[in-house]
Amino acid sequence: MDAPMPPPPLRVPPHLPDEVVEDILVRVPADDPARLLRSALTCKRWARLMANRGFRRRYRERYRGAPPVLGVLANLTLTGGVARFIPNPTCGFRPARDDLRGYRAHDARHGRVLLNRLPGTPAPHRDQESALAVWDPTTDQLRQLPLLKRPHQVLNWNAAVLCGADAGAACDHLDCHAGPFRVVFVGIDSERIFASVYSSEFGAWSDATSADHPGDDLDIASPGALAGNAIHFVFLRGTRVLKYDLGTRKMYHLRLPRMLAYGSRIVLMAMEDGKLGFAELWLQYTVLRLWSLELSPNGLDGAWVLGRSIELNKHLPADAFLPGSMPCVVAFADGAGIIFLKMIDGLYGLDLKSARATKISMASGFYDIVPFVSFYIPGNTT
Repeated sequence: MDAPMPPPPLRVPPHLPDEVVEDILVRVPADDPARLLRSALTCKRWARLMANRGFRRRYRERYRGAPPVLGVLANLTLTGGVARFIPNPTCGFRPARDDLRGYRAHDARHGRVLLNRLPGTPAPHRDQESALAVWDPTTDQLRQLPLLKRPHQVLNWNAAVLCGADAGAACDHLDCHAGPFRVVFVGIDSERIFASVYSSEFGAWSDATSADHPGDDLDIASPGALAGNAIHFVFLRGTRVLKYDLGTRKMYHLRLPRMLAYGSRIVLMAMEDGKLGFAELWLQYTVLRLWSLELSPNGLDGAWVLGRSIELNKHLPADAFLPGSMPCVVAFADGAGIIFLKMIDGLYGLDLKSARATKISMASGFYDIVPFVSFYIPGNTT
C-alpha cells in the first residue's frame, strides 16, 4: 500500500509593501482609534509604521478639521475634588489614569488639558509651589507650572491652554501636540485686570500687561474660546466679553447683545469661519441659539448676529425637560463642533452638523465638564 501523499507546504502570503499597509491604515476613521490599536497589536511591522512621524502626519492631514472627542473630564461633586476622565465609548481610548485627585479640569485645547489644584490639597512636590498644571491624557505627562506671584491678592481669574506657536504664526495643530505650549492667565485684583502668559519653552511667566479694573468678575465656570488670534473670556454679569490679543497682548471689552435671554451662563465658541460666537438656551431652555460676532474693521467692536436656532425637544428625550428644571450649556468641543448640555436627566453632547444628541453616561454628579478633543494613534508620543 502506497504511503499517503504529504500535504502541500503552506504558502506564506507575501508581505504587503509598506506603502499599501499605510494606505489601508490611514483609512481607519479618526474616531475609532481602538481599531488602530488592534492593528498595532497584530503586527510589529504595522506598529512600527504607525509610530513613524510621516504616517502620523499623513493620518491627521486626512482628517484635518475633524479630530474626535476622545472623552470629557468631569469635575465631580461630593468627592473632595476629582477631575475624572469619562471616555467616549465609540473611540475606545482610555488614559493611563482616569482620576486626577485634588485637581479641577479647567480648559483643554490642542491635545492638552489645563488643571488647577484645589485649595487645601497638597502640592505634588514639597519644594514646588504650583497651582496650575498641564496634562496630556495620551501620554500621561503632567507638567507643573510655577506659581504666578503678584503684589496684590488675585480675587478672580480665568485661564486657557494652547499650543506654543508664535503669535501670528500659522499652525495647523497637526504636529504641535508634543511641542511647546502656552497658558494665558487673566486675573483681577483690587486695582487692575492683568494678563500673563506662561511659555513651556522658557519655563516662566511673562511680564504682565494690565488695564483698568473692569468693575466685574470673570466667569471662571465659563471656559475661554480661541477665535482668530485672541483668547476670549466672558464676564460674570453676562454683558461683556474680554478679548486678549495674543499678538499685541492688549485687552479689550466686547459687549454682548442686550436682548439675551440666558439664565445662568453662556458658552463662548469659535465658529467654523473662525469668528467668535456663543451658545445660549432660550424659550424656557428648549431652544439652543448660536450667535456670531461680525467685527468692525478696527477689530475692537462689532455686531452680534443670530445665526441658528435648534429646537432641542426634537432631538432630546422628553425626560430631559421636566417642569421647574434649569438646563444650561456647559461646554463646546472646539474642532469637533459639539455643544454639551446639562439637562435634568444628565449630560448630552449635541453635534451641531447633524443635530444628533448623544447622552453621556456619568456614574457620579458633576458641576462642569471639559471636552478633550485630539487625534490618538497608539504608540505615538507626539
